[in-house]
Amino acid sequence: MSSDSERPEALTAGGLRWRLQRMGQGPHLLLLHGTGSSLQSWRACLPGLAAHFSVLIPDLPGHGGTAAFADRQASLPRMAAAVGDLLAALDWQPALVAGHSAGAAVMVQMRLDGSLPQARGLLAVNGALQPLPGLMGLVAPAVARLASRSAWLPAWVSRHAGQPRALKNLIASTGSRLDDAGVQHYRELLEQPAHVSGVLDMLAGWQLADLQARLPQLRLAPDAQLWLAAGLADRTVAPVQALELARWLPGASFHPLPGLGHLAHEEAPEVVNGLLRRLWEQTGGGAGFTTTSRS
Repeated sequence: MSSDSERPEALTAGGLRWRLQRMGQGPHLLLLHGTGSSLQSWRACLPGLAAHFSVLIPDLPGHGGTAAFADRQASLPRMAAAVGDLLAALDWQPALVAGHSAGAAVMVQMRLDGSLPQARGLLAVNGALQPLPGLMGLVAPAVARLASRSAWLPAWVSRHAGQPRALKNLIASTGSRLDDAGVQHYRELLEQPAHVSGVLDMLAGWQLADLQARLPQLRLAPDAQLWLAAGLADRTVAPVQALELARWLPGASFHPLPGLGHLAHEEAPEVVNGLLRRLWEQTGGGAGFTTTSRS
């Protein structure tokens, strides 16, 4: 499967109506966005990556233009299974996968569940792979569950969260600085009550304790690697989490991103694209692979 189209498309798979984007030719690369975002978060990375890879980027269930689960139960295993259903419907398997934040958790869950059997390289960009520490880990999901049941809250958030000051504070809280196009992306998402509702559903069902317990079961082939990239200015996921995980998880390595925050792939797409190209080369995919890029 390859496409040079820059426009998202829609299709039905696993009972969900999906929005996705396909672009480029070459080894198959799957990109997964994080909570509250959409496939557009990878927009600045896409031209450089499509020069070397056949790229697939879906909106996760309940996000952007992809439908939410009918029963609104958006747990991590269910999200991962849904993306697996999408890949099966497309008859498309990635050799390389990158996931940002919660998208990294979806990526690792899929690997553990056997739905990424051909992936030689996994890149977690500020991966949210461990539960929130202490009281926040207990309170946040409970608050999200209450909020997700509200009939009026998504519309209220859509009216207020996209205001310039609120949006500026929200982005600043991640430790990242975005250009005007990046800010506009989140403004447009927050103006959609259905998207806000889908985000709340995801937060309400997001439990990482089981994933954390299964991480020692993550088995990578000798030529496969998991790279944990962490923005050192990230205020959402502590970079030390990636460092500690890389110390004990076989096949994992830590890759610091100085000066970048939680939205590192949006701040510095050329840096993340470079990581993906090097990961592909180091996992045996580099034969005949050109490193001249438009990142």
